[in-house]
Amino acid sequence: MLARTPKAIFGTPGSIDAATLFKLPLPMQAEGVRLLFEMGQSLEQVRARLGLSARQVRALAAEEGTFSRGGEGIGKE
Repeated sequence: MLARTPKAIFGTPGSIDAATLFKLPLPMQAEGVRLLFEMGQSLEQVRARLGLSARQVRALAAEEGTFSRGGEGIGKE
């Protein structure tokens, strides 16, 4: 029997790619970066995956904007 790896609740780091991420609103981009870190990715791994500098990754992870859709607010203002 093959051993199965546990599936991450929010997917895998490979499910977050730069082309898709950067089409999203800024607050959602920031959440994507934070999810990569929560999945155990290092700064260098996130930087390489997204094609950003370490400074850009840190700035994006620190973004605290609000994403609004149909009267809903997600995040802080």
